[in-house]
Amino acid sequence: MRFNVTARSHDRVQIIREHDEEPHGTTVSNRFGEVRALLVEGGPHEMIRPGRLLAPHGEGQLSICRPLVGEILVFQDGKHATARGAQLVCYDSSRPYKVVMPERFRMVALMMPRRLMGLTAKDTEMLTAKVWPGSHGLGALLSNLLVGLEQHAEHVDTGIDLLGGSMAGLAAALFAERLRAMAEESGTGRPTLMLSIQAFIRERLSDPDLCPSVVAQQHNVSLRYLQKIFHEHNASPARWIRDERLARCRSEMADPRFDHLSIAAIGERSGFYGASHFSRLFRDRYGVTPREFRKSRGTALAG
Repeated sequence: MRFNVTARSHDRVQIIREHDEEPHGTTVSNRFGEVRALLVEGGPHEMIRPGRLLAPHGEGQLSICRPLVGEILVFQDGKHATARGAQLVCYDSSRPYKVVMPERFRMVALMMPRRLMGLTAKDTEMLTAKVWPGSHGLGALLSNLLVGLEQHAEHVDTGIDLLGGSMAGLAAALFAERLRAMAEESGTGRPTLMLSIQAFIRERLSDPDLCPSVVAQQHNVSLRYLQKIFHEHNASPARWIRDERLARCRSEMADPRFDHLSIAAIGERSGFYGASHFSRLFRDRYGVTPREFRKSRGTALAG
């Protein structure tokens, strides 16, 4: 769905009253499912969203802006940032903000529901009023996509919803990458994160595909950072997973309630597929084979 919009006002200041209100100076608005791509241009201009106008239950919209001419200043959540050239900057409509274009400008903006990217208001507090480089990585992909939308969006006739989902997905990937990097840089919440990771591993010991890269992905951290926090506990993710599996096997072989299970079956219950592989790892860890361990338990009970 596409439609053109003429500039609605030449006022320098625009008070934003609705979550999805478009900026003055919007000349083209293209809708791709729930995502809108706007081309906005004009002279010096300010957009202000005061707290007194915030709807208590309105759905927050996240706007991502890329200047084509001039610069964009965003003030939100006690921070401010200035985007120029290929850089990106964003703001969240669910909280007060001010956006300033101090000179003649032209920009492309994406507007999309925050929930479309799986983000909460708390998440976006760490993302707003920050400049994202558009020269490399995911930032470059999104920046170039916005330029392409400005040039070619009106000619897109098919796959509208899919394109909107792709844009939201790319933005979500960019934000997830940044949130992960910020967590790694600050080091805050490591004890809680470690507990969460350990619980995640214990719940999935039977999954043969459980590995450090899966754990890192599920907790939105890099593999290198995962290795770092385990190193602080004198361990590695892979060794910790292996040792937890072996400990559970040992516990089950020591429990008479599991006597009906073969040693191979007990190994498989903890993700060890291959009796000889399981036996070798168990012996390396505990000094006896699983069969010897189970036999010694029976001898001790008989004595």
